[in-house]
Formats: sequence, C-alpha cells, structure tokens
Amino acid sequence: MTALAWLDGVLLPADGAALAIDDPGVRWGEGLFETMLAREGRILRLGAHLERMSRSAAGLGLEPIAAPDRVRAAVRSVLAEGGAPLVRVRVTATTRPTLLVEARPIAEASSGPIAAISLRDAWHPGDGLAEHKTLSFLSRRLAWRRAEAAGAGEALLLDREGRLGEASRSNAFWVSGGKIATAPVRGLLPGVTRAAVLALAEADEAVASEDEWRAAEEIFVTSAVSGLRPVVACDGRPVGDGRPGHVATCLAAELRELADREAESP
Repeated sequence: MTALAWLDGVLLPADGAALAIDDPGVRWGEGLFETMLAREGRILRLGAHLERMSRSAAGLGLEPIAAPDRVRAAVRSVLAEGGAPLVRVRVTATTRPTLLVEARPIAEASSGPIAAISLRDAWHPGDGLAEHKTLSFLSRRLAWRRAEAAGAGEALLLDREGRLGEASRSNAFWVSGGKIATAPVRGLLPGVTRAAVLALAEADEAVASEDEWRAAEEIFVTSAVSGLRPVVACDGRPVGDGRPGHVATCLAAELRELADREAESP
C-alpha cells in the first residue's frame, strides 16, 4: 500500500493532496485533527476520537465542520483502497469545510522504552485551547523538536513550578507507591488512550510536584499510534531503576489485548 489520501470525496496519492491557500486551516490553523492506528482495518476507540473532534468543534464554535458519519465514511474508503496491515490514519477537518483523511502504512508502531527531556513553563493549566486538538499545534511541534535534538523520544511539559502536565505528543503518567496518576485535564489534551488507561487501571488524576514526579518509580506516556511507552530516563537521569517497570509492562499488554478485542471497523 502506498500512502493515500481522501480529500473531499476524491481518493489520490497522499503527496498529491493539497489544501487551498485560503482554506481557514491553512491560513489561520482553524480546524481540528485526529491521529489513529488502524490494524487490519480496525481502529481502537474510533468512536471516541470522533466524539472528541465533535466536542471540540462545538466547544470552539468551529462551524461548519465534517460530521462524524462523513469522517467514518472517508476513513472506510481510504482503508479499503489500501490493504496494508498497519496504517497510521490522520483526519484533518477545517471550517471551509474541508475533510482530509491520510493513510500511511507503517512497519510497526514504536512501543519500546524512551528517554525524555523536561521543559519548564511549557504546560499552562489555564490554557483551555490546549484541551483541543487544533491545527494550531506549533508549541507541541517545537517541544518535540527540542526532544529530538537532544536525542530523546519525548519532551515532558512542566508548568512554571515544575509540575508535570503531559508530553509533546502524548499524555504522561507516573507511578508512586504502586499507585498510578496523571494530571487532570486542565490545559492539556484529554487523550483517547489516556482515557483507556484510566478505565483499565485504578489511576488518580492529580498534579505532581517536581520532587514527586522525579522520584517516581515509573513514568510512561500514551498515545493512539504508539500505545504505551515507558520513560526510562529523563534529563539524563534514570527513572526508577532505568528499566521498563512492572506497571507499564502490564498495562501495555492490557492495551494490546483491548485493541484486539474492541477495535472497530469504520
């Protein structure tokens, strides 16, 4: 399967898909996106991704924008045309309204342990816009680039006091005293995989001071494409014993089982 795109009803090679220069998504970042993993044509919590997009559209007043049924049909069309076993799917919706669905085959989703860096004053708990997956994603891209330049797999975003919020491309969890916790949704994205982990585990929503999260037994991050990835080092220092922990390992396996059991076709 080559990379394909569905753009407003037309299937074409992904590198041939282009939005008009006066599209609100291009000109002002006025739009939303979702990124998902399709395995054998099925996507875990597809409905939750579409519900999040609809909530954001309503909450931000982004009208008109593609309805969930139209998005499902577009995802179904582009996956049916391809046939690769593992596909990264990105849905982009703007207020023209434009609907773009990209499908790119991948060899395997990255799921191994990673190192991270931390970025202070990069999480702003009062920033309601950060709770939506808008096309205005530059701050996260810049954080990711800083992580990449440092040879790390993620950037952990801290508030100005050093408390842990989320990561540049994922949500963040920590384990202390055997208990799992993640920051509440205040100025961070309510991740679909984050919600799956909260449902699987007895996890708390809490804000951790810098001393607390740096002393954590485990840290892991979650996203729809990569699943759950243990963070084994941060800022050059080991997290816990510097190896993937028991909690992260067990939860990663439970997520894979959940995907096998509950993933849905568009």
